[in-house]
Amino acid sequence: MQKIIRHLFCQPHMARRIVVLILSVTIMGACVSVFDRIQFGTDPASVLNLGVANKLHMLLGTYQMLFYGALLIVVMAMRQWEFIGLGSIANMVLVGYSKDLFDVIFSGLNILNRDTMGMTERVCWLVPTLGVFMVAVAFYMVVELGSGPYDAIPQIISKYVKKIPYAVIRMIYDLSAIAIGWLLGSTVGVVSIVTGFFLGPIIAAIAKKFRPWFA
Repeated sequence: MQKIIRHLFCQPHMARRIVVLILSVTIMGACVSVFDRIQFGTDPASVLNLGVANKLHMLLGTYQMLFYGALLIVVMAMRQWEFIGLGSIANMVLVGYSKDLFDVIFSGLNILNRDTMGMTERVCWLVPTLGVFMVAVAFYMVVELGSGPYDAIPQIISKYVKKIPYAVIRMIYDLSAIAIGWLLGSTVGVVSIVTGFFLGPIIAAIAKKFRPWFA
């Protein structure tokens, strides 16, 4: 237990890790706001969360904090301490509320208006935002300060269901989230597909290059 606590809270360059963590989850939330407005879909977790939050007439940040808080309790009840850290809390709280904040900012600046955007403008926003989002997620993973509650569940399942590869478990998990979100009215599109298939390799590439920053 002490070893796990040291790993999550007493790592080298802790201040640098925390700064990168906060920036990463804030940027992730901003990107989800853009994705939601250009209507090309979002990542699997956001497809699910936006679908439920909209049905319940809740802010994404409020719903996500409650839902991820429940998942975090499940992780703790199963004593899977290695998945819990500052990153778990940051992911649970900051991504959703960051998205809500940028919704207000974009509306106040009268940009990314769903009713007036043409296809060209939407595509122009899609490409850079998708790139920034995947880099932000990669850095969130690289700092190794704990998994987001949504991400911890398939990792735990993989520990106990060893005959099924983690990639397969994660794909089923994400596809289930997408299906539920879509049934609840969320938009599923190119962002959902690209993040589902290409996020892993991008995380690996960024981790290889930037992990020495935190060693």
